[in-house]
Amino acid sequence: MNIKSELKKSWIIMIKEFKQIFRKKALMIPLFAFPLIMIIFFGYGMGGTVKNVDILVVNDDTGTASSSLVQEIGSFIPKYGDVKMFSITYTKDMGQSEAERKIDAGLYKAVLIIPQDYSERVAKNESVTLTLLTDSSDTTSSGIIINFMKQLFAGTAGSLVSLKIPDIYGKLEYLDFLTPAVIALTVFFGTVQSTGYAIAGERQDGTIVRIMMTPVSRGAVILGKTLHQLILQLARAVILILGATVILGVTMNGSWLLVALVLIIFTFGAVGLGIAMSAISEDMTSFQQLSLLFTLPSMFATGVFYPLSSVPDWMRWIAYTMPLTFANNAMRTIMVKGQGLAFIANDLIILIFFAIFYFGLGVYLFRREV
Repeated sequence: MNIKSELKKSWIIMIKEFKQIFRKKALMIPLFAFPLIMIIFFGYGMGGTVKNVDILVVNDDTGTASSSLVQEIGSFIPKYGDVKMFSITYTKDMGQSEAERKIDAGLYKAVLIIPQDYSERVAKNESVTLTLLTDSSDTTSSGIIINFMKQLFAGTAGSLVSLKIPDIYGKLEYLDFLTPAVIALTVFFGTVQSTGYAIAGERQDGTIVRIMMTPVSRGAVILGKTLHQLILQLARAVILILGATVILGVTMNGSWLLVALVLIIFTFGAVGLGIAMSAISEDMTSFQQLSLLFTLPSMFATGVFYPLSSVPDWMRWIAYTMPLTFANNAMRTIMVKGQGLAFIANDLIILIFFAIFYFGLGVYLFRREV
């Protein structure tokens, strides 16, 4: 065996492989950018603190003690942060039921109700009770707020101040917060990947060309793949929800029909995204890298594992360009809060817009490229 000759042939093969990679335009950006993007999103998206959380303070007291208390809450900055933890709105003459509706609507993460005799009782060293309502559907933010308030009042007026913390949505755990978003994430991942793999794979092995040579139209191909994904993803969602509620004891307070509506609209958009990415990918390798560039960062920028209030502002703006953010919010509003159509209307409108855009883009690129 001529070692020099073999090395020369190996060199030629290596050059050939690099040329093949560089010809795949869809592969180049994710190939080099993906690791950096994942470092950024892992680092900033897996937070555990919150900032600028919207809190409503209902202060019926006119004394100085309540004013000092509100000022202390509003000016608090975490030890390892540089931004205030709370963004406070003030009001008075609001009952607990109305305050709960504010939380139901997603306007505030918490409402602190200060009674009108708070300053008087503190001055007399008498016990006084404040009511703290939290959006416990967001268990992370709720837990941080409750812990802060308990620590704050532990040293106030000889610990004479106590908190009443009603469970608006019942006893919830982190799994209740996580499960609705994981279901939406699973549908998103599954739809994009399986749709893209089907088209990119059929394109690579020539199956799609043979299908196009038959009387079957491009529209029929897209419709068939879409219906397949709708049935498959709805079945997966039902199994996931049943498994989570029966095995893990996760809360399911809302309507199954509303969950299905959200997932159907969401799946349409994901199908379109999968078709669009596969249509511009030269082969399976290009599609895999391109899809990862879109799907994996969305895990950490859309509030799947932690609330959006725990991520940097720039990442929050990115989150609002991703349909998964609004699917997560709608799913939690239905499954955890048990709210109806009116409370998810804005999320549905945005999801419909995304579905029309991505599905239209996917159909256009499929018709042009395939």
